[in-house]
Amino acid sequence: MYCPKCKTEYRDGFLECSDCRVPLAPGFPPEPPRENITEQLVTVLEAHDTFALSLAKASLEEAGINYIVSGEDPRNIAGVPPGFAVGIGATPLWKCSCQIQVASQDEAEARALVEPLEEPHA
Repeated sequence: MYCPKCKTEYRDGFLECSDCRVPLAPGFPPEPPRENITEQLVTVLEAHDTFALSLAKASLEEAGINYIVSGEDPRNIAGVPPGFAVGIGATPLWKCSCQIQVASQDEAEARALVEPLEEPHA
């Protein structure tokens, strides 16, 4: 049994929601619709080096803001010296092209945290 208004579950034997004062419905409350989180994400930083990326991630984690990083170079392995390149003419491992995305409701706070890490524009 559950309240169709507030979705509170009740044991058998109850007939009315004690808060809403409406008759209970049989069974379990319906699952809330799952929202597609990717529709609500906004890019707050485009980082081009792993140092800026690491600082941004640490700042967001400290503030308790969930984030997603896309484009992170899988060759970035702990213990590899900065500037190390794979092969002749290869891009150094400290270089990357990454985006950090957060939920739209966290955008303003996240932008304030990562703004100092943005590269100057020409």
